[in-house]
Amino acid sequence: MTDSSRQDSSVSAQYDAWARVYDWFWARYMNGTLPVVRRMADAKPNERMLDLACGTGELLRRIAKDAPGAALRGVDLAPKMVERARHKLADVPNARIERADAHELPFAGDTFDVVACANTFHYFTHPVAVLGEVRRVLRPGGRLVLLDWCRDYWTCRVMDRVLRHIDPAYETCYTLPALTTMLRHATFDVPDAFRYRFDFVWGMMGAVARPTGT
Repeated sequence: MTDSSRQDSSVSAQYDAWARVYDWFWARYMNGTLPVVRRMADAKPNERMLDLACGTGELLRRIAKDAPGAALRGVDLAPKMVERARHKLADVPNARIERADAHELPFAGDTFDVVACANTFHYFTHPVAVLGEVRRVLRPGGRLVLLDWCRDYWTCRVMDRVLRHIDPAYETCYTLPALTTMLRHATFDVPDAFRYRFDFVWGMMGAVARPTGT
């Protein structure tokens, strides 16, 4: 088994175990982050949107209220998270959730107007490969909206060191300059990038990126 496969297995097992209580346990955190992603995405009813590592589908549930009629897709590695997301979105006829790896998306090129990556970039073993897949599936003029922990904050640097030792699924979090550099190397323009805190612990960063030349 490759290192990537072992990490994928760790993520899947960990989040399968979380699936039943995830929304309850992380409610405060989601309420401090998902509204930001919603504003960044600014999804329209005629658009197609993909949520990478969608978990229980909470972001897509909220987006469905903003943009009824938008074609919503979500992928996640953990089967039980996929099951929970499908149940949550059962009354949204234009939503589809499937088990898939963000490193190898099961979609044709130029498929989506918006790709969201919320609170999960720190788990990707090969983030440049993920960005390449996002670039491939985005339509010309489409946008990637990314929100994650920000290593620029000392609290996140502490969490990063701890999680490297106790969480087999965890990879690393990045500074905002490192993230924007990575995006530009993956041929994205980054018209908007920012940091914010919503409490003492959680220091976040966000970016809106568009394929270069579109």
